Amino acid sequence: MEATVRLSLALLALLLAQQVQILPAPQQPPRDVRPRSEPTGTGVIRGKVVAADTGMPIRRAALNLSYATPTAPVAQQPVADRVIRPRQSTTDAQGGFEFTNLPAGSYRIFASPGQYSAQYLGGQYGAKRPGDLGKPIELAAGQVVDKVVIALARGAVIAGRVTDDTGEPIARVQVYGLWFSPGSSRGQRNNPGMQTDDLGQFRLYALQPGEYVVIAEARSNTFVPPNAILDREEDPTGLMTTYYPGTADEATAQRVRAASGRETAGIEIRMVQGRLYRLAGTVMDSQGRPAARVNGSIMQRGLSGFPNFGGGFSTDEQGRFQMRNIAPGTYRLMIRPRTDVVDGVPKTDGAESANIPLTISADVENLMIVTTPGVTITGQVVFEQGPPSPLPTQMRVTTMSAEPGMDFGMNPQPAVVQPDMTFTIKGMTGEYLLRAGAPNAYLKAVMLGSDDITDTPREFKPQDRVTIVLTSRASTLEGTVTDAKGAPTDSAIIMFSEDKAGWRPNSSRTRRNASDGSGHFRITGLMPGRYYILAAPRERLNMPPNVDASFFEELVKDATTILIGEDEQRTVDLKVIPTPGGD
Repeated sequence: MEATVRLSLALLALLLAQQVQILPAPQQPPRDVRPRSEPTGTGVIRGKVVAADTGMPIRRAALNLSYATPTAPVAQQPVADRVIRPRQSTTDAQGGFEFTNLPAGSYRIFASPGQYSAQYLGGQYGAKRPGDLGKPIELAAGQVVDKVVIALARGAVIAGRVTDDTGEPIARVQVYGLWFSPGSSRGQRNNPGMQTDDLGQFRLYALQPGEYVVIAEARSNTFVPPNAILDREEDPTGLMTTYYPGTADEATAQRVRAASGRETAGIEIRMVQGRLYRLAGTVMDSQGRPAARVNGSIMQRGLSGFPNFGGGFSTDEQGRFQMRNIAPGTYRLMIRPRTDVVDGVPKTDGAESANIPLTISADVENLMIVTTPGVTITGQVVFEQGPPSPLPTQMRVTTMSAEPGMDFGMNPQPAVVQPDMTFTIKGMTGEYLLRAGAPNAYLKAVMLGSDDITDTPREFKPQDRVTIVLTSRASTLEGTVTDAKGAPTDSAIIMFSEDKAGWRPNSSRTRRNASDGSGHFRITGLMPGRYYILAAPRERLNMPPNVDASFFEELVKDATTILIGEDEQRTVDLKVIPTPGGD
């Protein structure tokens, strides 16, 4: 009996212990996550995140607090100790948040919906609409700023169905939208898209309000083993990339209007069928040897300006490869350099690559691709006012592709500037721009002999020697942006050269900036010359990587011309220009 009682008590104790283990921990108030070894203070910022339309709290929203401007006491600390990294926090059940132990300074807060609140759009504190910069919070030492409210707007929704030419639904088709800012001819992909279900239905949610081109892509398998025997008699047709309502021509696509917090339904895309083609060939290295077991891909510039993956392949021991189901179009075929690991260390010296244009309008057989180690050039960095003392350390010379967005890891590694101010860049294939900078020194020119190639992409030749000129006599432009009522406002700002030859997004004279919540802006490192300058809503000045001269041509109509001298401090106030067709 006594043994039975002891056993029963033991079992009861075990059960009680298990119950204690599974009791939920008491809810803790939300707290920010602060990295160690950073400056601390006594300031506090607290508030809540709510839905803009209802005012209801948003639980588990993610917050990011960034430090905008250092204060004098912080700036006097060693560099390693005064870096204040962004902090993160999460709202509680009432949508509340709190950041503590903050040094004095200026802060910005960005809130994004939690994992289970995808119907909302992220936004900055003080922003009037999604995408705006908002306004900073000025925090004094020991100050408590509370009642900070961040209102998140509900995203727009586009829903519909994808069918074939007979009206039958098509499943597992990728559907996504390209957002067009008012007056823009360049779309931006601001959503991940989704696959259609078994009924061919799709629903794109959490979209920024505005106009969209809706695109359906049926991604066929393009890989074929290099030694596979293909049926040359087949005439394959397949589903083409199709733009709403049912065209393979992006120029004839119709736009769909999406409104905040509303669903635009009934968007039916009838997919286009067309001829698909084969591609086969051999890859050889610069010594005439088969490039065995290397990987390649074809990329196509999309309507958004960003590249679309067209398919990939691998070569066999004889360097052969095959692909199929390729839609007609203009591509770039890329063979990336293979990195060998020697004694655990990646080794890229001597690695070869290829990057060639390719047009597919019929089957392509026996394509011969020859890789190359690329061009090696040398150069030196010159300080126009004489070398500073001490000389800057860890300087780099970097390359910028003439086709931004289409390089995909093909750019050469940055070159380290040696103590004698010389550098060497290896593996250059294609056209590039060169860039360099140093503390308190700005890029003035890139010279190849007597030619200024600063903003002229060049396909360099072996043993080209360039001189990069840095100067400390750069100019600064600042001012205030106001709206139509004369009130300071935040906006995007763009400056670009009056010379049309420099109308490129990666020109050294194309500068983008933004005004803060008080309307103030400041642009540094400007070289002498005549510029256009424009302040406009941010969506108008979003610049995809493939913008051409027409983008700048449209801006010129509303821009102001300004002359910048050498080592000049200028003040220019701007009026924000409304977006054409916008509010």
